[in-house]
Amino acid sequence: MRWRVLVGAAIAAISLGSPGCGRRETPLTLFTWTRPAELAANQRLCKQFEANHPGLRVEIVNEPGDRAMDKLQAMVAAGNPPDVMSIHGAYFIPMAANGALMDLEPFIRADPGFELKDFYPRLVETCRYQGKLYSLPRYTSVYVLFYNRDLFDAAGLNYPDASWTWDDYLAAAQQLTVDTPDPEKRRMGCVIDFWGARIYPWVWANGGEILDSTGKVCLLDRPEAQEALQFLVDLRHKWKVCPATTMAERRQNIAMFTNGKVAMFQTGAWDIQAMQEAKTLRWDIAPLPRKKQHATLLGTENYAIAAGTKHPQEAWELFKFLLGPHAQETMGRELEKQPSRQSVANGPYLEQKTSYRRRVFVEALEYAHAAPNIPDWDRVSHFIQEQLDLMWIGKVSVEEGTRKAAQQVTQGLREAR
Repeated sequence: MRWRVLVGAAIAAISLGSPGCGRRETPLTLFTWTRPAELAANQRLCKQFEANHPGLRVEIVNEPGDRAMDKLQAMVAAGNPPDVMSIHGAYFIPMAANGALMDLEPFIRADPGFELKDFYPRLVETCRYQGKLYSLPRYTSVYVLFYNRDLFDAAGLNYPDASWTWDDYLAAAQQLTVDTPDPEKRRMGCVIDFWGARIYPWVWANGGEILDSTGKVCLLDRPEAQEALQFLVDLRHKWKVCPATTMAERRQNIAMFTNGKVAMFQTGAWDIQAMQEAKTLRWDIAPLPRKKQHATLLGTENYAIAAGTKHPQEAWELFKFLLGPHAQETMGRELEKQPSRQSVANGPYLEQKTSYRRRVFVEALEYAHAAPNIPDWDRVSHFIQEQLDLMWIGKVSVEEGTRKAAQQVTQGLREAR
């Protein structure tokens, strides 16, 4: 038995050892969907990983476009999955349900140096499917309120803070709106992305839900959800403090904020790089305004290991490195990524000097909600968006649109099961 153990240890050492004895390198593929700056950071991290793991070589397959998850799913379907992959949080459950991801807990149990408890527990729970852990967040994200300090100063208004309610938000938006024929002087109090997950925090803040606890019944036709969506629609049509937007104009909306055309914009840390490029923009962040309670979206971008990897132990080593404190500190410092590790979030991330109140991001994790994430969500979510689009342009009432969306989603979930 001792001989077998020693031989096994020797084989393992050779498999992860130096290529200097004539052995070929073990290739690993990492799938990402990042912009150039983040790709460069990932490339540097992978070079560090290779230096620490002689014999392993990492190839990054990066797809920065909107079709990134389609490409990832196509690679998996073709039987050529990346060993380690970055997955948008909305795609994790369907991929886990389809058997595309590897259960991580056997690796974690066998690796006492990996501290799962360092990750925010609520984030870890969002990464489970049917009790098994199939991914972990390489970083997290929450929606907060970005605001233009110069426009607030010019209007003589106090900056938003945690005490703000929807009434405060509306009052400020009205005072910040400048309605004039001169397009150069025209300003709007806020801009609203009336689509998908961007509307969820408003529903939750009013005590509403998107689905019931079973995940089978859509609750958008309940009064709490209808009141929240009516408030947002009224910002555009009744109070006229919000410009007309469409789901296709995501980048246009942030451009309006960075160009000083709107005073308040709901988004997350992922847009900070764009704001920093606007050199004359003076901005800060605050929690989203509350109604019955504070609420925001608990978002993640996850790393996972492919169930079809040919190198599971080596893939685990890369996965572990990319989720380690050093990698998360690097991403937070260089690219404004909000860490999913508590030690990094409450340490280097908050200790770094910034021009804005970064603590708002960390504190928002205490009241953040996870979005609906069930295997069949991608089959029915379009019913909600179709009605949101009609509500936003005034083609249907909020009451009618939410009633129809709830009926369609509920029926779709029943049929899917």
